[in-house]
Amino acid sequence: MDTFIYLLLETLIVGLMILGLHASKKHFGIGLLYIFLGTMQFFQTILSGNVYNLYFDVFLFSPGSTLIFISTLFAVLLIFRNESIIKVRSVIYGIILSNIILVFLSYISLEQILSDNFSRNTTFLAEIFNFDIRLFLTGIILLYLDMILIMFVFRYLESKFSKNYFLQFIGASVVTAVLDSVLFYSINFYSELNYSEMMIGNIAGKVLVCFILSALFAFYFVINPEKDNKRKALTIKDIIMIINFTTSGKR
Repeated sequence: MDTFIYLLLETLIVGLMILGLHASKKHFGIGLLYIFLGTMQFFQTILSGNVYNLYFDVFLFSPGSTLIFISTLFAVLLIFRNESIIKVRSVIYGIILSNIILVFLSYISLEQILSDNFSRNTTFLAEIFNFDIRLFLTGIILLYLDMILIMFVFRYLESKFSKNYFLQFIGASVVTAVLDSVLFYSINFYSELNYSEMMIGNIAGKVLVCFILSALFAFYFVINPEKDNKRKALTIKDIIMIINFTTSGKR
């Protein structure tokens, strides 16, 4: 039970930070939220390879990486729901770019660690900065597709259930999270003996975080009706414009 309490607390902290930074954009701009999401990508990388917990004596998954992955998708949804096309485009490609730069800097740091005998904690640092490039490329491609997919699903649910905020968030996030886990583990670990256990544990962790964040985000919009989206909802055509660099994206 302690592990679940820690996950719940961690999820609430990250979720409140995303909502708080977005709510304060009139005073500080949207850039603070972008910076927060970018810095969290490094935290996700460290946790995904080092920290795992067993939940309810059944599901094993990395709490930090699972949380940060899902919270990133929720931040994209929040910006998609309330901002212009150009801002949605900025956050998507900013997250992708931050992940790519992170890997390049990590490889350089790894070479610096191994180049002489003056660095401290070299074994520990080498494990942190040593990425499996195949897993990274698969993850970054799926993350990009996930961010596009979740907007399509969210837009559909928003058009069908305009006032049911919880259903909008939980539906879009769970569909995307489950599909991501199935594809990621099937591509990279299908031949492993514990393939099913890893995939099911990852799905369970993501769905759990989706439920918590969906409740939090829905509650936020219920008690803050003035913060609700007052612009015309982005259409499927608008979503396509987000990934089309030939358009300005101004709206």
